[in-house]
Amino acid sequence: MADDSSLEVLQTFLRELSTVSGALKHDREVQGRELLSQLPQFPLLDALRNKFSRLLEKAGRRKESRDAILSGKVTISGEDYSFNKDFQELILQVADELDLDEIEAAKLTILAEDDENILGRSRRECAIIHFHTERVHLLHCILLLLELSREEDELLAEGIADDLGYISQYVSETILRESPPGAPRAPNQSRFVPTCMAAMRDIRMWLQKLSEQVASAAVLGRAGEAQFQEAIEFTYLSLTQQHEFLSVILSYAIEKHVANEHDFVDFLRLLKQATRYDPPLVHLIPILGTYITIFGSTEGSGSVEQARKLNKIVCQQSDDDARTLPFLNGAIKAWWIAEYSGWYMEDAAGSGLPNIDIDQEDKQRSKQFTEALKDGAFDFMLAVVADVRASEWEDAARKALRQLLRKRTPALPVETVPFSEHLQARLAAKLETFVDAFISNMPDVLRRLKIEEDEQRQANQAQEQDYDLERFLLIIAYSFEGRPEAADGFWGDPENNLAGFLQWASRRATTPVQAAFCEMLQSLSEDSESATSAHEFLLDEGHQIRKPLTITWAHIFNELQYFAHKIREKPAAVQAGGQRPGKLSTEQAETEPEFAAMIESYLRLMAKLATQSEDARRYLFEQPGNKLFDVLFQVISSLVTPRIRACTFRALTSIISRKSLEQSYELWRYLEICLTGHYFSPTSSRSLTSSAAAPPPPSFYMEGLFQEMSPHVEDASAFIQFLVALTSLPEGLGPLNDVLPYPEDLGASTRIRPGIEPYIDFTLGHMFSLRVQEIPEVTPQRLLRLCCLDLAYTCISIFNEDLIVFSNEANVNVDSAIQSGSLENYVTLHPFARVMEWMYDDKFIKSILNTIHQNPEDIGKAAPDSPLILSVLRAVELISKALDLQATYIDLVRPIVKPQARTPSRSQYIPTSNGTFASIEDGLMTSMTLMSDLGNYCGIGHPALTLASLKLLEKISASRRVISAWQSGPPSLTHRNKAIMALEERGDGALIARAFIAEFKNPLDFRRQAESPDYLTKVYILDFLYSCMQASSDRPTIAHLLLGFRCGANSLEIEPGSPFDQRSSLFHALLPVILEIPSTNEEGSMVQWLVNLKYKVMRIFRILWSAPLSAKIILNELRDNDFLFHILLQGLVAQQNFVWDGLEANSPDFLATPAAQGYVDHLAIRAMALEYVTRELCSVSLGDRPALKRQIFDALSGQIKVDGSEVIPVSSVFEFHDSLPQEDLFTAALPDQLKTYSELDLRPCLEEDDDSNLLYNIEKVEEILLLKRNETRKTGQLVVQQEVAAIEEQEGMLLQYLLYLNRFTQVKSYNLKGLKAWTRLMMVMTDCNDFQGTNKVSFILQTLQATLPSLEMYASDNPSAAYELGKLAKALSFELDFATMTSTDKQSRAVENLISDKLFQLLQICLSAITKWVGNQELRSVYYSICYRHLTGLADHGQGVSSSLRKTAKTIQAFGEKLLNVICDDAFNGDAGCQTTALILLGTLVQLGKQENNNFVVEALNRLNFIGLLVDSLRGVLAEWEAVNSQGKYASLHVCYENANLTGVFSGDPNQEQYIRAKLTLLLQLCQTREGAKNVLHANLFSAIEQSGLFSVDPELQVNSSDSRALERHYTLLVKVARIIGAAIVSRGSHNVLQGRKFLTEHRMLVMHVLKRSAGIGAGGGKTDELLSERVDELAEAFMVVITATGFLDNDSVAEDKRSAPVLFH
Repeated sequence: MADDSSLEVLQTFLRELSTVSGALKHDREVQGRELLSQLPQFPLLDALRNKFSRLLEKAGRRKESRDAILSGKVTISGEDYSFNKDFQELILQVADELDLDEIEAAKLTILAEDDENILGRSRRECAIIHFHTERVHLLHCILLLLELSREEDELLAEGIADDLGYISQYVSETILRESPPGAPRAPNQSRFVPTCMAAMRDIRMWLQKLSEQVASAAVLGRAGEAQFQEAIEFTYLSLTQQHEFLSVILSYAIEKHVANEHDFVDFLRLLKQATRYDPPLVHLIPILGTYITIFGSTEGSGSVEQARKLNKIVCQQSDDDARTLPFLNGAIKAWWIAEYSGWYMEDAAGSGLPNIDIDQEDKQRSKQFTEALKDGAFDFMLAVVADVRASEWEDAARKALRQLLRKRTPALPVETVPFSEHLQARLAAKLETFVDAFISNMPDVLRRLKIEEDEQRQANQAQEQDYDLERFLLIIAYSFEGRPEAADGFWGDPENNLAGFLQWASRRATTPVQAAFCEMLQSLSEDSESATSAHEFLLDEGHQIRKPLTITWAHIFNELQYFAHKIREKPAAVQAGGQRPGKLSTEQAETEPEFAAMIESYLRLMAKLATQSEDARRYLFEQPGNKLFDVLFQVISSLVTPRIRACTFRALTSIISRKSLEQSYELWRYLEICLTGHYFSPTSSRSLTSSAAAPPPPSFYMEGLFQEMSPHVEDASAFIQFLVALTSLPEGLGPLNDVLPYPEDLGASTRIRPGIEPYIDFTLGHMFSLRVQEIPEVTPQRLLRLCCLDLAYTCISIFNEDLIVFSNEANVNVDSAIQSGSLENYVTLHPFARVMEWMYDDKFIKSILNTIHQNPEDIGKAAPDSPLILSVLRAVELISKALDLQATYIDLVRPIVKPQARTPSRSQYIPTSNGTFASIEDGLMTSMTLMSDLGNYCGIGHPALTLASLKLLEKISASRRVISAWQSGPPSLTHRNKAIMALEERGDGALIARAFIAEFKNPLDFRRQAESPDYLTKVYILDFLYSCMQASSDRPTIAHLLLGFRCGANSLEIEPGSPFDQRSSLFHALLPVILEIPSTNEEGSMVQWLVNLKYKVMRIFRILWSAPLSAKIILNELRDNDFLFHILLQGLVAQQNFVWDGLEANSPDFLATPAAQGYVDHLAIRAMALEYVTRELCSVSLGDRPALKRQIFDALSGQIKVDGSEVIPVSSVFEFHDSLPQEDLFTAALPDQLKTYSELDLRPCLEEDDDSNLLYNIEKVEEILLLKRNETRKTGQLVVQQEVAAIEEQEGMLLQYLLYLNRFTQVKSYNLKGLKAWTRLMMVMTDCNDFQGTNKVSFILQTLQATLPSLEMYASDNPSAAYELGKLAKALSFELDFATMTSTDKQSRAVENLISDKLFQLLQICLSAITKWVGNQELRSVYYSICYRHLTGLADHGQGVSSSLRKTAKTIQAFGEKLLNVICDDAFNGDAGCQTTALILLGTLVQLGKQENNNFVVEALNRLNFIGLLVDSLRGVLAEWEAVNSQGKYASLHVCYENANLTGVFSGDPNQEQYIRAKLTLLLQLCQTREGAKNVLHANLFSAIEQSGLFSVDPELQVNSSDSRALERHYTLLVKVARIIGAAIVSRGSHNVLQGRKFLTEHRMLVMHVLKRSAGIGAGGGKTDELLSERVDELAEAFMVVITATGFLDNDSVAEDKRSAPVLFH
């Protein structure tokens, strides 16, 4: 469909506009201006021109369209569609619901198809959501364009940029429908303002229709249905947003001068028709302010004549004014008069008009303004600005003051949604204009307000007062709050009207005026500069004209001191109640709400200025004699209202906002003495309850204050916030955090254990675990939870566990290096231990889980900075942090702290934790909804909570304890994972999966890159999935469920009709990350953050294709998506000379840059991609898919065929292996400057990464360096500044070098893994290819050509790489059939000659490496195997063998005894496998010498005494053989003995048996040469055999005769040794005949027994086991060789002995 992506286009454009808007806020003159100038080049700007020009225009329902739909066949956007009856009905429902043309409704319904899976809602709901979402995004884009055009105009006016102006022109022509200068307006084009007002009217009518639907549903009983409620709520929210956006858009449009006075009059008529105070009315107020400024103010575009004309319309009285909303009409008049009066100020245009009485009109306006105030003008304006800027964070004191002043305007409806920041800013800006106008244009009216209020209070205080002045001050407070640039109007020029107003308002102010003035002053102190100006204002310096009764710091201190004194004298009198009738005394009047409000405002002003201004904070902290602290703690200790105590705590919290450690300790001591009764009044009820004879213990006062605060959330929350501020460490102590946040002796005189444990127990054990559950109001409950969790998180986050580790493992004296008295004090007194103790309490954990488990609707509506979101976020972060530190607490801290634990407390306010759970995980597992909650928070649009939830999900799902709990159950039954079942039960798994899918469908932000919340969310999701599957790859996990699998007990499957089956699962959402997202930017440079995203997806796929649980499914699915061909096309497996984030990877310095991480990740991706190709090729080969197999071989050969014809060239498999040489570019030695750190033990800083590489934790290294530097702190040694600078420079170099080492370690590791994967791929290709003859030889030749250069380079220098390459070379040499290399045609012969040269080169490489004694025995064993294959292959080669053998023999002889020395050493001192290959190679060399009539090898072996050692080893051959066979006996009980294939090869230790066989074979080969036989016999062969006892025992007595297999193996050994004897005697001829005869004589019994048995005499005749019979025959044959060689039968003694000998063997 041509228009099928309009919503996506708007979303993309909205992100772009938001980026530009955000840049203008943070860096207006550089980055913001640059992005604004680039915006016209954005292609979507012109693509959306038509949509912007039509605003919210939509076609209504039409009969023609309805008939077309009912016909079943419709053409939409050039495409033909056929609809069935159900779909037709669905379209008509959507059209009716939206009052939309049926064809457009059909388009919406079709577009909603994809949304069904993502949103999990019906097609009808998805269509409606799509419709409203598109409208909201459209209006948001228009609004941002208007804001940007305004910024553009301001930048042009300031002369900052000359390349701007297009956006303003675009907005004017496209959105505001203004014709270019000089061009006439199009005849059929409607004006923007009426169109916008009509759209707002339609939305209000739609909202009214919704109200009627809800009423009808209530009558029918459908109002409680969840689906109906969600649909109504979404529509209401969307329409409200649209109406709000339109109001702000219209306000900006009016400023652009596109409205006329008729529009203004029509708008006034609309306002006067309002019948209720509701959000749509509030939306109109900024428009009103803009109209008044444009048409009624001197700052606008109108004339004084036009203004006078409109003044009559605005100020005319009508009967309807009283019947509708009088306060609204009063506000309209007051606002108009305030700005309109500017025309008549001195030198203004209206001051010189003829024929008018300026003074009379001025009086008339003043009268009208006063009447407007009586109608509730200020009441309404205060209500509007307070409601618009309302927040859950609004201080209760300000809220109470506002409610005190708000008398006439009703509250907004309960269902009102929070107003957007755009509307808030617009309303505040318009009210700022009104405030300035009222102060500047109507000073007399302002003065009269104050005079009249004073007169009223003096006349009758019991009468209800007019608080219009206070309301005006609060209007200023709300309007300027959070807008420091606007507040500059009050502070920038001390001579202007606003500054004069501050002076005037602060003098002789009544109690409520003082309270309101302090609220205003707070809002004018939103940044450091403004707050410092307010502080200087209160110092009363330079303001000599100010009168004594002026609001200054001195006045505030005096009032607070007076209040504290009075409250201590009469504590019960300060209970602020309601207004009392009758005239009150002065003392009684001070207890009224007005006085309480004033005290609260003083304290809040103090808190505000101390927070924003360091000058003010220092001034308050350094008050002479600490009188201020004495006063504040006296107030806290007195029986005051909770709100006053809360304000006092907040003032103290602000005073220590930028504290030093000494200041923090001082406040801790103040708090401690306060809670031990120092400031308590002797007449207070708490003191009176104690016996006069027995003074109360110090804990009595603490518990008393805790008891007072417990029922009241306000002061309890403020107290805990004060504790958080005290517990937080001052800036500059990181990263060591090696100091306690309070004095080590705090409370030592009043408690058994010093510290802050009572405060923690009250906060976590009482308020959070018990009290918070009883709070009925939602917002205070959330605030209290957040405060408690903040304290807990602060306590554990400032604990440094590394100090304990370093003290045990590093060569650093931690006790002398840290600021605390000792490490023991640090560990035992730190609040970390107490908080961790509460983490095992069942009530505390339950409260945390309750905090996390919230109503999804509430979460969806909440703002990112709301108490609800922040409390959930803090709970999640606390659990994550506690899980990180749990091992340290259990293993190191608790054993120290537990013996000092106090006895259980009896106080409910200072309880003791019960330690119900053995681990935090046990507590978390009490709620199976936790995983659902955390998963659902990943799709709510709050990045911080999403990331924290994913991080905790990762920790929980990877916890062995949790996995065990999830998989627990009766051992006799197979059971499914409990977490999976819990997620499936209510469909939470599907909801979470849809949220994850939606995240991956969100496009990446290429401007913010890795800092984008969307990108971070994707990364955290991938980390969670990986950790979950990595921890339990052999069993289904929740990660498998979320990816789209149907999870059984021990299996995975694809459910028909499931998202996975339909290719819309999370797994399929991950595929585009690999297949579609590029790895490079526009300049062709590899981008680290994109590569990292691909790496994280790839490692998830690797687990899936590697694990037997999922391998078959995933390989099939990846195959269906042509995954192999895509990764080859993208070059993921081919290393190229890339540029990484603009840097070339060609030096060690590169590895110390952030770009190096992208290079490392790319190497890891290559290794995984090669592994996948290998697995896929194996799978295809085993699955008998010849066509696909051929395609894969073609692709690996460098060609991918597309659609059967087009061929795309790619890198061939022989080009994949080219990254190892780059390691040499990165090699760097330790700089000389860092050798002074060689004794520094950094092993405690080593940590494993995901691939088990040991890397330095740079942060821990920094800590060790700081500790090392601080070791001399307590000795008093001084270090000059120059030395400090030099030390810091060296430490920086060390950290940089360690960062380089980390990257270099990873580079080497991933290079090796890539090499392993490549060699395995080549071996698989070698094994499963269908090549024959010359083609096969050519393939092996290509592989050798790709392998040998690297093998030659690394054969000696890089054993790990050489081992992998050697294994490949070994496989190739064994795969090559030398016998077939006898071609006669010229081309084939050339190939064979070339491969012969390569094989000879391979032999030389191996011999050279062996001679150098490189690598381990495993590597040399590979070299030995290659040499063996080469030598035996030459012997098998029919043509040209003599010359090749001669050449090889000379080569071996050239390496000399040095080569043989290494082989001989491995033959005796290596592991069994290496020994075997070494012996086999020696045997082959002996054979080669025999064939070439060259005794070099034999003579060398004799000179090396190897033959003697070899012969001597025969002394224990029988014992070794029996040991091997006994192991095999016990290891093979389950093996069927009838399996003939195991004969002669099976044993318990195959390597050891092969070693023995190889040793005996080598001896036989030596004995088959004359020189070798001589040396063997000279080494006392017969003596060694005699000592072994091999021929001296009866085989059937030595071995259990019933075990034919054991007996057969024994005879096998006899055969091998007998053959050695025979070969030696035969080779030596007559030289050793006598020894042979002696051997036969001494063992004649065995010889006779074997000969008899071979002849079938004795031992059961022919019933002997067939294999055993074969061994007996072979032994008889060997004996006959010896007998014949020695001429033993010619000696008669043999016959005589034979006749006379008893039968011993039977």
